[in-house]
Amino acid sequence: MEIAARRLGLKITTLSEDTELDLALDGADQVQWRSLDLVKGGGAALLREKIVDSATKKLVIIIDEKKLAKTLGGEQPIPVEITPFAYHTTLAKINKMSEKAALREAPSGKVGPVVTDNGNLIVDAYYRNLRRPDIINEKLRNIPGVVETGLFLEMCDVAYVGRKDGKVDILRRS
Repeated sequence: MEIAARRLGLKITTLSEDTELDLALDGADQVQWRSLDLVKGGGAALLREKIVDSATKKLVIIIDEKKLAKTLGGEQPIPVEITPFAYHTTLAKINKMSEKAALREAPSGKVGPVVTDNGNLIVDAYYRNLRRPDIINEKLRNIPGVVETGLFLEMCDVAYVGRKDGKVDILRRS
């Protein structure tokens, strides 16, 4: 992506050079169509993505129509980044407030849990639907051992939704 951006003449920077960004382009695992609240972290980089996305003046999300949802949750887990220390205790607390929660296992060929770039673990927490994702986000973040959640609330400004027929819908946060 960086190479393509440079070819187009876009300025590329780091958060060490610029602490506030003009624009961030990203994808998402799920987008709630009215609020444009997001679920991210399927790739286990949710903490880093949240830092970048929170440092931008405008966050643009690009998805296909399968990732658009009336409410967050359902079959899409909410990733939660947790510390490895006493992870069983943290996982048990997440389990008490979700329908199901499990430590994300590494893809086939590797043994053990997924480890993030920050050395943390990922728990996938399931909720049928999140009518108030803000409350769940706050409750999860208040659990000792939770570093961050994959709920990106009130962050997305515009979402481009690719349709099967080749058209693109542009959604703006109200």
